[in-house]
Amino acid sequence: MANKNAKAARHAIIVDMNDFLMDYAANKLGKQPDLAEKVAAAAKNDLSELDSLFKDNGVGRRTKYLDLAAGFLRDEADADDEDTSHDFTAASDALAKEAMAYLSSHTNEFDRWEEE
Repeated sequence: MANKNAKAARHAIIVDMNDFLMDYAANKLGKQPDLAEKVAAAAKNDLSELDSLFKDNGVGRRTKYLDLAAGFLRDEADADDEDTSHDFTAASDALAKEAMAYLSSHTNEFDRWEEE
């Protein structure tokens, strides 16, 4: 049962990360058709390409993606901000890549403002 809950929590954070990123993208680039595809295409090979897309020196990538991933991983490990025994950098990078892969294969789920 715990493994099922962990999978559900991981899926939920991936969806949240993409929701936050897409809201940021819509604010930076405007609400437009296929925005999720543009974001996913920009970050296909390297997440740092989001910096060029948003022209924000990495603010969106860090605050809307990597920081959310790190926060989730800290919570999952029950670590606080002062805990230096864990390095969440590699794990948050991996989670961000997993989230981007999810976005790439579910772009239609993240272009919801077209329905508004």
